[in-house]
Amino acid sequence: MNHHDLKTKCGWVRVRATVISLLLLLSHIASGGDLNIQQSLPKVVSIGQLLQIVREKSPRYALARTQIETAQAEVVAAGVLPNPKVSYGRFDQAGGRLNTQFDGPSQQNITLELPLLIAGQRGARKTAAERQVDVSEANVEIEYTRLIRETWRLFVQLLAGQERVAALEGAHRELERLKDIITGKESAGTASQYDVLRITQETRSLETRLENARTEMTGVVGGLGVLLGFPDWKPQAFGTLTPIGTSTDIEALWRLAELNNPELEGVYRETSAADAGLDRARRERWPVPSILFGTAFTDQPYGNTIFSGFSVELPLFDRGQGGMARASAEQHAVLLKRELLMAATRQELERSVEVLKRRRETLTKFEHDVLNTLPTLKQMAEDAYRLGKTGLLELLDSSRTRTDIRLNHLELLVSEIEAELDAMMASGILAATMEQPRL
Repeated sequence: MNHHDLKTKCGWVRVRATVISLLLLLSHIASGGDLNIQQSLPKVVSIGQLLQIVREKSPRYALARTQIETAQAEVVAAGVLPNPKVSYGRFDQAGGRLNTQFDGPSQQNITLELPLLIAGQRGARKTAAERQVDVSEANVEIEYTRLIRETWRLFVQLLAGQERVAALEGAHRELERLKDIITGKESAGTASQYDVLRITQETRSLETRLENARTEMTGVVGGLGVLLGFPDWKPQAFGTLTPIGTSTDIEALWRLAELNNPELEGVYRETSAADAGLDRARRERWPVPSILFGTAFTDQPYGNTIFSGFSVELPLFDRGQGGMARASAEQHAVLLKRELLMAATRQELERSVEVLKRRRETLTKFEHDVLNTLPTLKQMAEDAYRLGKTGLLELLDSSRTRTDIRLNHLELLVSEIEAELDAMMASGILAATMEQPRL
């Protein structure tokens, strides 16, 4: 190997090493960027902050948006003109007699062929590709709305889980207080060892429920992090578990759905895309002519001629029937899909509103008839036990009942909020409501 070859090889080695180093650095920066994003997430988050994180930082939403970039790339491809073709040929004497005074021993040909899209194929292709970009944007909005719905649901579950744990911790403190009272009465001889054992068992049972509630809450936190693409993020929910206040006016919600429901908007855009696809198929039926320019020359003696002409495919058999049939079938399918989706959306909206009405009535009645009596029930049970009118079992039953009422109230709140989210999603106002969420 000479000095020049060695120097060249060394240069390539350095270039390759530099490229590898840059790739490793970019990979490190990218992974560090994801880590920095996760570390910058708040430990305590409200629903407004959480939905902002979904929009601005969630890798899942960023992944959904890549389909728009893919569709935009198809627009670029659709606008590209077909490449010209260059052909070259050579004729050489293979046998026989040749008059070299007039004919050279070889002849060479060079031809340039330029296709012409004279039937508007390029414009139709670009229009069809642009309509597909619109469809992709609608699909991303659909996925985004579903992501908001699931995120909000998990946030409600997390907030309810925290309040459930707090209610059980309060009940546990109350049992500990009652245990101290009974232990004191047992020391004074007014209570039996059975009473002490019974309340001890009740306390242990409540501790088991408390641990189960904490485990369920841990599962919800993990599910929220995985959903958004931050598996190591363990946030706490901040807010008050109260209904959102969604309207139950079915006609008003349906008018909003016709304007804002992303699935309805998506099928409208699919209809437009199908129309553009059918127009493209019609234009693609026309054959693409090509104009040709060329030259032929000999070398002994030198001679040169020029050539011009055109070529076009004869549509005797393939006249674009397949493309037209496919485009027509897609258009028909989209029209059927639009009709079905309109009916299904209306039905889903009516179902969710009816469920919401029932959930709201149940919650209102429960709060008025049951929840408001808890302080009185607690005071009456403790007074009756101190005065000896009731025994320990009645006191423990009263405590257990109050705890169950609080937990039932949480379940009713969660059910109403989830029904509100269903109605908001069907009416298409879920993404708009995230501007000022009320939780």
